[in-house]
Parts: sequence; C-alpha cells; structure tokens
Amino acid sequence: MNRKLFLLITVSLAVGAFVGAGVVRWVLFPKAVRSKTHFQPGRQAQNILYWRNPMNPSIHADHPMKDNMGMDYIPVYGVPAGSIKNSVSVDSRIQQTLGIKVGPVVRRTFSRTIRTAATVTFDLRRSRTVSTRFRGWIRYLEVLAPGDVVRKGALLARVYSPELASSEKEALIALDATRADPESKDDRSLWEAARERLRLLGVPDSEIGRLQKTGLPRSVLPVASPYSGIVATIAARVGGEISPDKPLMTLADLSRVWVDVALYSDQLAWVRSGDSVTLRIPGIPARVYRGTLHFVDPRLNRKSRTVRARVPVENPDGFLKPGMYLEATMHPDPRPDVLVVPRKALIRTEKKTIVITEIGRGHFRPVRVTVGVRSDHWVEVLSGLHEGDQVVVSGQFLMDAESQFENVSDRMEKGGRP
Repeated sequence: MNRKLFLLITVSLAVGAFVGAGVVRWVLFPKAVRSKTHFQPGRQAQNILYWRNPMNPSIHADHPMKDNMGMDYIPVYGVPAGSIKNSVSVDSRIQQTLGIKVGPVVRRTFSRTIRTAATVTFDLRRSRTVSTRFRGWIRYLEVLAPGDVVRKGALLARVYSPELASSEKEALIALDATRADPESKDDRSLWEAARERLRLLGVPDSEIGRLQKTGLPRSVLPVASPYSGIVATIAARVGGEISPDKPLMTLADLSRVWVDVALYSDQLAWVRSGDSVTLRIPGIPARVYRGTLHFVDPRLNRKSRTVRARVPVENPDGFLKPGMYLEATMHPDPRPDVLVVPRKALIRTEKKTIVITEIGRGHFRPVRVTVGVRSDHWVEVLSGLHEGDQVVVSGQFLMDAESQFENVSDRMEKGGRP
C-alpha cells in the first residue's frame, strides 16, 4: 500500500515538472515556441520555415514581426510531402491584405466583338484608263487635276496627230475614187478599209461623218471620255506627248468603293471571308454602311503590323471618299464549349505564358499554359489546365515572384547555382 502511494506521488511530481517546464518556456521564450508551428481554424498545423517581408521577398525573419509600415510578415510553410514542387503557401489573412483573388477555369460559349480602324480606297475593278490609239501631242486639256468629275462623252483634250491627219487624207482619196466610179468594187473596198482604219485608231463615227460631209481632213482632233467617274490620276499636260503606252488619265467610279479594314494578329483567328462588317463615320452617327468581308491579304504591313481585309461597299450618293477614315465593327461566330480563363490571370514572358494555380490549403504554384484565341476579357486555354482548376486572377505577379524566389533558394541550399 505504501509502495502504490509512493508510485502515485512520483508520477504526479514528474507530470507537474513537465507541465511547469513548458509553461516557463512559453512565458520566457514565446517566440521560440510559436515559430515552430502555426495553427489556423479549419487547417491542419503546418511547419513554418520562416516569415518573409510582404514588400520584399528576399528579407526573412525566424519569428513573426511587422515591417516598418506596420504590415505583418508573411509565414512561409514547408511544402507537404504530397504536394508539387515550387509551390508557395500564403496565410489567408495575408491573401486578403494583398488582394489575392482566385477564380475557376470554366467551359463556356466563347464570343468576341472586333472593333478596328478602316480606310476608304478606290475600287480597282471600277477604275478605267483613258488613252489614245495614235501618237500625238496635247494642244488643249479640259481636265487638269485629280478629283475632277468627268461624264461619259465629255471633252477631255484636243490632240495634234500627224499620223491621224495622214489616215484621214488616205480615207478621202478612197472616198473620192468611190464617188467618181460608184460601180467599182475595188474603190469601194478601199474606202471601207480606210474607214475601218480610222475606227481602229479611235476616231468616232461623228468625226468620220464630218469627213464624208466636208471632205476636209484635220490634224487636231477632240478626245472624248469613254466612261464616267472622277479623275484618280492624271499624267497628261498641255504640250506633252501621248501614245498608246502613255495614257491621259485614270478614271474611278465611286458608286462602289473598297474599305480596307486593319486587323491585328490577335484578331485574325476570328475573322474569315464572308463575315459581315458594320462601318460608321466618326462624328456622323446617321451614316452607317454595311458590307461583307471579301478578301484578307496574306501579307503583313511591316509598319502598322496589321493585315488588310477588303470590304466592298455600295456608295450610291458618293459620300464616301478615298482616304476617309471609318470605324469597323465585326461580330464573328461564337465558339461553343471552349475552356477559358480570364485574360488578367495570364503572366506573359518572352518565352512562355503561365498562370498561378491554387492547389489547396493556401498553396499556390505556377503552371505553364498554351493559349489560343482571345476576347476582350477571356482567353482560350489549349493545354496546361483543366475545367474546375482554380487560378489566381489578382495578385498573381506577387505569387510568381515568390515561387521564383523559392526555386532559387532551394537550389542554393542544395549547392546549385541560383
């Protein structure tokens, strides 16, 4: 009985000594005790490696403290054995302080509205070159500058041409022979050949009729416009030489124009021939034009870094002028069931694109991703993520800096190069 009482007293004294030692250590050395573990409600106790400065990840401490701005140092936990390498852990309170927000990777119908600049140009299919079929020199020029309006049949110039005068004289000789002997088939054939030669030289029937009526050849002949339009270019000048290979001018029909739409590289994947385009004039909301994308240039403009897309547009009143700027809007067909993340979740570097994912219990790690087409707020994910993954959409640059620091520190501790 005495032995049992003795054992009971001995055990009680040992337990009391152990508890007393723990209390004394907690009172005298609280930092040393609290630096070993960190407990949060709803979270298993984890080993804390160190605390780091919230504004400078390279500054560490072996106990909780505040920086010179009063902000708590961030605890950095040891990575659990089952977690993935290069992950970092951030206390939930610090996440809230730094504004770190997380969102899911989702599948959704992906659509985009494209708005870009456009420029009016001539429709080259409605451009015509005015030239003569004979050689000569300009004596008078009715049209002097680009932009002048020309109607079909209007006088353009008066041209002196020895070649044309000689042809008219030959035609008169054949005509006189025919009149002298109306029964001669040879003379009639010569007259028909001479008249056809004048037509091939571009002499109008009205001039041939005048020659038959008056019998007087002339060396200066009027040149009439065969088309209607505005003068796009003009190279002729009074006194200058013209010939079949030296045209007078180029006329353009503005009843329909081309609109060149500028597309950037991230917009090209969305557009295709046949897409509808709405065009507006800045400052004139009542003027709205619509057309269809007919052609996408395979070449890139090196200066503007854009690709030209062509939209033919009806312009019955001629209000649209070459060189005028427009605003183009396109609504490409939406793409169903696309895996997407917010664009602001991406961290782009020269060689790769990454996002920061949450892998559970406040742990984060960077993941390299391959992205596809983009909209104003979303981007398609081709590889690297799965539906339901959680990605950081705010504060991800701080997380990326921390993960890179941890990677360098780990290699230095193992004797590697930073």
